[in-house]
Amino acid sequence: MDVHDYASACIYLITVTTEGRKRILGSLVGDSASTAAIEPTALGSYVAEAFRQTAAETTKKTGCRIQVLHYQIMPDHFHGILYVRDTLPADYALGKIVAAWKSSCSHAFWHVSLSSAQNFSVEKIPLFSRGFNDRILFRKGQLQTWIAYLNDNPRRLWLKIHFPNRLHKVYDFKAGKRGHEYTAVGNTFLVTYPERIQVRCHRNLTEKEIQAEVNKYLREARRGAVLVSPFISPAEKAVYKACYEEKLPMIHIVNRGMDGKFIYPSGRDLTGCSEGFLLVLAPYADYSEETSAARITRAQCLNMNDFAEDLASAALKCSELDEDF
Repeated sequence: MDVHDYASACIYLITVTTEGRKRILGSLVGDSASTAAIEPTALGSYVAEAFRQTAAETTKKTGCRIQVLHYQIMPDHFHGILYVRDTLPADYALGKIVAAWKSSCSHAFWHVSLSSAQNFSVEKIPLFSRGFNDRILFRKGQLQTWIAYLNDNPRRLWLKIHFPNRLHKVYDFKAGKRGHEYTAVGNTFLVTYPERIQVRCHRNLTEKEIQAEVNKYLREARRGAVLVSPFISPAEKAVYKACYEEKLPMIHIVNRGMDGKFIYPSGRDLTGCSEGFLLVLAPYADYSEETSAARITRAQCLNMNDFAEDLASAALKCSELDEDF
């Protein structure tokens, strides 16, 4: 991120990939998405331990507190959450910490390669590809979202392996009357369904009114309509939950960029995409003004509802339909 000071006190989500995306850090085990886990190799275990050791050594060297909050080993990449608690020296910013850790991992990789080689002519290729991906913590609740995301990685990998076509990311996906470009994951055919209805509910509804809205939209979805919404208000969230439980078709517009190399829908959205009844559309770019905001604004809510309206085919919104229609 060009405008960020990487020597400042901050929490970062670091991701690195193995050179050539070699699956040498671990293997996926488990016979279902719910039992999926990563069994690390000896090299993978070393990578995790080196991540912790590098943080501790940086603290000793600079006097600045560096803490590892969480990590996740994957077969061909590694995620780690690093908490830089104090401002680092200008000449020892985040990039230098990551470089020291990657160098240590490469030396361990070369040692393993030489030990298993028949001769001593093994080329010293780095373990990890050049550079790293970082995400910066900006808003409340983001840390727990990151930790849940890391923990969910094995399940996500299992789904991607078993449902590759449904979880293919489509960039510059044009949809709607205005032809806006989205990053899309899921069942892209949902935008071609003849009836697509925008879900838009007022924020200040009673529980009884929310249930009435849920029943109304459920009836339309059961008839074959695709529901389109950012699902922001409590009533809209209730509609999403009810339709999700019945696996009814929905298009979910999200307020975060998915063009980042490692960013996919999370939680229920990913499962819904893998099962074919959900399409997730990201109208904003990763690290844009909209996605880096501390919290969603009213203007952004209105903008996302405009996208939903543009994607809807029905002239009348479902909330305007008569109960007995």
